[in-house]
Amino acid sequence: MRILAKLIASLIILIVTALFVVVVLLHTRYSTPVFNTVSQTLLPGKLTAAQVGYHWRSPLQLTLIQPDYQASQTDWHADKLQLYIDPATFPHIAWLRIDGMDIDLDALDANPFQELPQGLTIGRVLLSDVTLHTRHWQATNVRAQLDNWQKGSQAYGTVKGRAQWEIGSLNGQGIALTQLLLDAKPSDQGWEILGASMQWQRAAISAQGHWQPGTLALEQLTISDAVIDSDQTRQILAQALAAWPHDTVLTVARADVRQLSAETHLLSVNQLTFSAQNLRFAPNAPWWYQPAMRLSFNADYLRWQGQTWEQPLGDIEWRDNTVIVNQLTSQLQEGFFAVSGQFTQNNWQIDRFQANGLTLSRQELDPLQALLPGIPTQLSITSLQLKHNEWLNLSPDFATKISGIDVDGQSLEIRDGELVNGLITASANHASINQQWIAEPYLRLEAHDRKLQLHQFLLGFPDGQLALSGQINLAAPSRPWSLAVDGLQIPLSIYHAWFDWPLPLDGFHDIEGQWSGLAADAHSFKVGLNGQLAVTFLDSAAAQTDLSVDQPWSIRLAHWLKGETVPPEESRLVPLPFASLTLNADRGDIRATLNGEQTLSLRWPIYQATEPNLSE
Repeated sequence: MRILAKLIASLIILIVTALFVVVVLLHTRYSTPVFNTVSQTLLPGKLTAAQVGYHWRSPLQLTLIQPDYQASQTDWHADKLQLYIDPATFPHIAWLRIDGMDIDLDALDANPFQELPQGLTIGRVLLSDVTLHTRHWQATNVRAQLDNWQKGSQAYGTVKGRAQWEIGSLNGQGIALTQLLLDAKPSDQGWEILGASMQWQRAAISAQGHWQPGTLALEQLTISDAVIDSDQTRQILAQALAAWPHDTVLTVARADVRQLSAETHLLSVNQLTFSAQNLRFAPNAPWWYQPAMRLSFNADYLRWQGQTWEQPLGDIEWRDNTVIVNQLTSQLQEGFFAVSGQFTQNNWQIDRFQANGLTLSRQELDPLQALLPGIPTQLSITSLQLKHNEWLNLSPDFATKISGIDVDGQSLEIRDGELVNGLITASANHASINQQWIAEPYLRLEAHDRKLQLHQFLLGFPDGQLALSGQINLAAPSRPWSLAVDGLQIPLSIYHAWFDWPLPLDGFHDIEGQWSGLAADAHSFKVGLNGQLAVTFLDSAAAQTDLSVDQPWSIRLAHWLKGETVPPEESRLVPLPFASLTLNADRGDIRATLNGEQTLSLRWPIYQATEPNLSE
């Protein structure tokens, strides 16, 4: 035992002496070769330095200038390395600081730290002036503070404490980010993001949340003063977003975007501010599918498809397959519109729809209609208010202009394109419909349980007026209907201009009649048609060609009723030799008489014949 004690004491003396010699040598000009020799003996891999800094006043701290560490197939080089060993945690490193590194992540070995013992722990790792890059991106001026780094079995080790990163610039996918900051700490299954921020062009971006494999859940995302100034910028952003990992779901509890401006070929927006809650972007799901999102927004203006929407304001919710529009308003052209309600694919429940002072056309409505999923089978409108609007169609085939349109609808319910309940009143100041002038048209229509009542339909002409009234019961299987017509000084040209009937007539006529029948199908209409009609022709004329001069009027009318229209460039107007028309229908058997200078009789049992029989 005495000999063993002497051996142990001698060994301790040798170790202390060796350490003392090393410490002494580290204070001399031989410090660097001594360190390089000792490190190769004691450490895995090969660690060398161009210069070693050491002082006895800090015996547990070491500084290496231009250190180089080679392990496996990886070569690490830095401008400066400092480490400190705390006796309380020895042999683990208390802190390690590395300055000035350039790391090509693509060139690293799959397990670059495999030479280090798995039990190695560093209380705090400090990085400064580091550059990281791959084939696709580059990060410069990187600084980091990583607490409680443990080698373990992971290729790059594991940070068990707080991690703080600062990146001067990050370039990749055509996007340049600056002033990136990240503050995070580990949680049970991932990382809690205490704060993250960055700059993109003039935009400031910040976020908080949590990350775990397969999910990035942000509690708050804020973007301020972003500018998308070209289609190229938009495409770059789209490509960058497309690179998002396909196995990771992104959720955002609340996103605030402030003062966003964009100027692209498809869309322009200025000073857009919006707040969105409960966003979710999942792999293989369209970005616009948001089962529980709420969105509120406002902007100076939004320009899309040639239309400028000024001061748009909205508050919209998504609940599974239902879109709830609490408020959606905007100034448009020189007018205003507002809408609110609930919308599903097959059921629209509109609480309020208002539009004032708008000039609309098919060309302007087509892009909006293309955004809609389709026409719903059920549509209800509690309040419909249209004031001082205009409809414009410049098509040369059927030019239309209706000015001063006012529509008032209350408790409207439409199913499969049929008005089931509600009251609608419509009027206009004047209209020009395919070169036919109309003054103060008016409509009042009411429905109760699919029983429609046309109280009044008025069309004012320059010298006369047409009035219609009627009803139809859509609830009954046979769909019985009735119609009354009364008109004075009605232009005969409307039949050809509006309905493309082969009746090239000119002049005016008075009309009075009552009709009734069934509308379940075409057959029931033909066998159920009843009524009478009386027409008085006033200063009337008909188009005639040179070839039809010698034809009797029975043949001319037969051609017209067959759809054989007289070419206008080959015709001239001649007086119509008829003063009146009397027509009666009894269960689909139509009998008519044209009286005047000549007399023509017509019989047409529409339920069995496709053409009428005319006789003089």
